[in-house]
Amino acid sequence: MTLEVIDVPLSIPVLNADSFRIAPQLDEHPQRELVRSDPYSPAAQQLVSDLVKSVHRHSQDLKENLGEEGQSQPGVITRTGKLINANTRCVLLRELAREGRTKVTTLRVAVLPADVTDQEVLELEMLLQQQVELKDEYRLVNQLTMIKKFHDAGVSDDAIARKLRIRSARSMSAGARVRELREVLFLMERTRRLTEPRLSITTFASDRDKEQNWRELLREVKRLDSTQGREAADAHILGWLIAYLTGIDSVHKLRLANGDWVERGVIDQLGQHHQALHDAIAGKQQGEATPSSRPDKVDQIPGLDLLGSLEETLPAESVVPQVQTLANIVAQAHQAGTNHHVTLPNGTSVSAPEVLEKVGNTVNKAIAAEKRRNRAGTRLTRPQGYLDSARSSLNDAIKAIYEARPDPAFHAHQRATLNAMLTEIEDLADQARTALEQELIDTEEG
Repeated sequence: MTLEVIDVPLSIPVLNADSFRIAPQLDEHPQRELVRSDPYSPAAQQLVSDLVKSVHRHSQDLKENLGEEGQSQPGVITRTGKLINANTRCVLLRELAREGRTKVTTLRVAVLPADVTDQEVLELEMLLQQQVELKDEYRLVNQLTMIKKFHDAGVSDDAIARKLRIRSARSMSAGARVRELREVLFLMERTRRLTEPRLSITTFASDRDKEQNWRELLREVKRLDSTQGREAADAHILGWLIAYLTGIDSVHKLRLANGDWVERGVIDQLGQHHQALHDAIAGKQQGEATPSSRPDKVDQIPGLDLLGSLEETLPAESVVPQVQTLANIVAQAHQAGTNHHVTLPNGTSVSAPEVLEKVGNTVNKAIAAEKRRNRAGTRLTRPQGYLDSARSSLNDAIKAIYEARPDPAFHAHQRATLNAMLTEIEDLADQARTALEQELIDTEEG
C-alpha cells in the first residue's frame, strides 16, 4: 500500500486516546470518562497529551533530538486527523514551538485511506510501535493490553501470536502462550485487589517487570487454586507481592518466595530492622482489626472480564492476618511515593521510603535464608546441611583471620567485634546441642 505523505499544521492532528501505550494509565485516571465520552474535546486532548508524555521513558531525549534534528520519520494519520503513532512527537513538537525552540510548525504524516478498518488500525499501531529508534518499547502491561484489545475484537490467539510475533515456548504453542498472557493480565487484576489500598495496574508497568515472573506465578497460583483452594493461592500471591513491591525482580529469587517464608523469615525478623513496623504487625495478632482486602465496590477495570465473572475476581475472605497487614503496609508505602508518610495500623507514622527500605532489607535476608534452606535439603537432612555449611564457613573464617592478622589495619576494635561474634556463635552452638539432646533430657525426666 502506498500512502501519501503530507505536512499538516501541528494544531490539526488529534492525539490517539485509544493508544496501547497509555491504556493502563488512562483506565485508572480519575477523568477517564471525560476522554471516553468525548476524546476530541480540548480537555480530553490535554489529558491524553499529559499521559503520552509522562509514560514515555525517553521523552526528554526525544524532545532534544526533535529540537536539534527535527522529525526524521513521518507518523501515520487517518483521514479524520487521528494519529495512529507519532503522538509523542506531536506533543513534544508543540512544546518546542511554544517554547520558541523550533521554527517547525507542521507534522509530517502518511495519510491512511478512508476505508481503513478498526482492526487494520490496531494492527498498524502494533507494527509501528514495535519499531525501535527513540521510540519507547512497550512494557509488559502495554503488551497485555494490546493482546486483550485484539481478543476483544474477535482475533484468535493464534492470529494474535502471528501479529505480535509471539513465538512458541518449549512445549507451548504460540497461540497457547497468548492465552497464558491473557491469563497473566487477569492475574494482575486479582493481585492488585488483595491489598488495601488496592494497587494500581500501573504498579506493574515498570521497566523491571518480567514476563517469566508472572508466568511462573500464574502456574503456581493455578496449582494452588486446584489443589488447596483460593485462600492458599491468595496467600501465595501476597507473599510474592511483598517481595515484588520491595524490589525483588530476579526470577530466581522470586521462585524462593514460597510457602510460609513471610511468617518465618520476614515478620519474625522484622524487629531487628524496624521495631515500629514489627510492633504494628504484631498488634494485629493481639486482636486489632485487620484492614479488609475485600473492596466495598468493584470498579470495571481492564482485564476484569477476561476469564471469568466479576464475582470470581474477588479475593478470599481471609488470609494469614500478619501477612495481610504487612502486604497492606507495603502497598500503602509503594503507592505513597518518596515524599510521603504512611500510617501504620497502630497509628505510628513512618516515611514510605523507610518502610520499603526496612522491609526490603528483611525480605532480602529472608530470600537468602530460603535459598540456604533449600540447599540444606529435606526436613530430616536440613540440620546436617546447615551445620555442614556453618562448619565450612568457620574454617574459611579461621583462614581469613590468619591472613588478616599481619596487616596493621587489623585493629583492636575489629578483633573485639570478631570475639563478640564468636561468643554469639558459641551460644548458638549450645542452643543447637540442647535442641538435639532435648528428647533424651525429656525421656530421662519422664
